[in-house]
Amino acid sequence: MKESMAKLLSRIEATGESSKTLRIHYILKACTSDIITKYAFGESFHFLDEEDYAAPYMESTDVYHLFNHAFCHFPWIGTLIASAPLWAIKNISPRFDGDVEQARVKDIRNSPNPDRVKSTIFEGVLNSKLPEIEKSDARMAHEAQLVVFAGQGTTGSAYTLSAALYELLANPQELQKTKAELSKAIPDPSLIPSFAQLEALPYFSAVMQEILRIHPGIVSRMPRVSPESAIIYTNKRNGKSYHLPPGTPTNMTVQIAHSNPEVFDSPYDFRPQRWLDNPRLDRAFIGFARGTRNCIGMNFARQEMFIILATIIRKYELYVGQEGPTLELYETTRERDIDVNRDMIIPFPAPGSHGLRVKVRS
Repeated sequence: MKESMAKLLSRIEATGESSKTLRIHYILKACTSDIITKYAFGESFHFLDEEDYAAPYMESTDVYHLFNHAFCHFPWIGTLIASAPLWAIKNISPRFDGDVEQARVKDIRNSPNPDRVKSTIFEGVLNSKLPEIEKSDARMAHEAQLVVFAGQGTTGSAYTLSAALYELLANPQELQKTKAELSKAIPDPSLIPSFAQLEALPYFSAVMQEILRIHPGIVSRMPRVSPESAIIYTNKRNGKSYHLPPGTPTNMTVQIAHSNPEVFDSPYDFRPQRWLDNPRLDRAFIGFARGTRNCIGMNFARQEMFIILATIIRKYELYVGQEGPTLELYETTRERDIDVNRDMIIPFPAPGSHGLRVKVRS
């Protein structure tokens, strides 16, 4: 992760030398992609080394998210696309490289080095007693694709990290509080902090919690079923009660829970202090879901988010006309470019949005 962070800082600094505007989404997504592929495959895709941060690949994967609702309601569409030849897929998404995950799986499986698989997520499956049909290249490629999509496109990734950077740059007082705490814990701004250092910082942890409350990485509804007991729901506004028999599916989005004004005062406002004033608010937090079906990558995502955001914020100041490394928001509005506008399982901004853009000065 620190290797990717060093590359990230180098690319941002290079942009700043010419005072260019940077579309943060792509560089953050390249960084999180390199981190998750290094973890999953033992080597990264090296998107941070590409001049355009592999933007065509990123755009091609976004096409799949646009089909999510169709896949959910008409599963046969997903089956059809999965069995379609690559040339047909490229008619839908010309820049999509559908062989990349399967090629990685074959490379790992056929490696002459017996330790190759041990540095990947596939060791547990390939060395298990599962039937061979469950170890096929296609199945493993699907697993790999899911891990990569989740690692680069959800909570610990471009969307939530972009939102975090926006909220701090748009709220200078919060930024200064955060930087003051980081500066005290990490005096050298050139150092990349460890997660152990960062999770011990109360205000920075509150900032991250508030970001995940307002800008969760998954926005689709989470279905739940009470198999044996009936659920009685009473509307507090009108007193009307509803009886849901056992086995009735219910669902809601994270935003519904996290925007409840009865729990979170002024829920649309970015107020990290609320988590320090009332630590028990964590009972209403479901940014990573809850229970046995919670996010399997929660700890990995938190480490990634903490380290990436802290490293950027520690080095760069908010631009107010001074010299030195600075960041300045550029033609970015929260409603259009940051807030969730479309539910594609992951949050999408408004159509036509360029996402978070900042002007970098070094």
